[in-house]
Amino acid sequence: MIRLGPVSDPVEQTDYHCKIIFHWFTNMPSCFAPKTSFMLHRAGRAVLFGILLVALGACATNPAPSLPDALVTAAGSDEPELPRWWYLRFRMARAADDEVDSYLDALIADQVLTPVIAQHRTELELWRFHRRWADDDGGHQFSFIFFAPTPLAARLSAQVEHDPVLDRLKADGYLVEFRADAANPDSATDPAATSDTSWPPEIQREWPKFIMGASRMWLGLVQSEAAKHSELDLHERYQAVEISLDELWFEEANHAFFHHLSALFGYKPVRVIRRDIMTF
Repeated sequence: MIRLGPVSDPVEQTDYHCKIIFHWFTNMPSCFAPKTSFMLHRAGRAVLFGILLVALGACATNPAPSLPDALVTAAGSDEPELPRWWYLRFRMARAADDEVDSYLDALIADQVLTPVIAQHRTELELWRFHRRWADDDGGHQFSFIFFAPTPLAARLSAQVEHDPVLDRLKADGYLVEFRADAANPDSATDPAATSDTSWPPEIQREWPKFIMGASRMWLGLVQSEAAKHSELDLHERYQAVEISLDELWFEEANHAFFHHLSALFGYKPVRVIRRDIMTF
């Protein structure tokens, strides 16, 4: 049987103890003297039957939290410990003026995902953030994409799903949906599986490491700016964070990011979206 986590969780401990009681009850030995064994055995069973009903009732009132279908399906695979790609997706509502509250991405990254990343940092081989708010059915969606074995993905997903900040965002109408998705099972265990397939294979293979570093840096900037505005309420704080990051990007990205990346590749010309030749 595949276990999705250690028996340290209170609910799992209850299930485990219930199984022990049931096994002992159904296999209770006749260990009494010949003249009294039948009466004591029958009386003992009656008493223990009552205990068993109470214990199993406790089990019934403490169900384990349900896992996303993708995690349940993958948990039944033949190789559950093999790392694979997972998506934790946060779909946000449009603002009252039909604009995008893009600061919510930073809020969720810092308040919800930072503790999870810190707790599992030695187990998460690859991870990154993805942001999008196209004017389509997908709308505003923030994603945490990570490469990990199924048991870790299950624990991480459950931890995020029950985060009180996420509950608050949902109750206040900011969060429309949270869900966990598995990558295409045919290639999910390939570290390059979530890279753009239009890229050369060697870039597909190495790009997850690059974007993980970029995501770590962005998260560090979010945390630094949030600490400067700790006196503000939650939403005002991350609105201020977004303003600060927008300014940093505008003023510093050319040298801090583009110039030094260009230096790694020998200051060679590069084709950009505008199809102009540029150097940094």
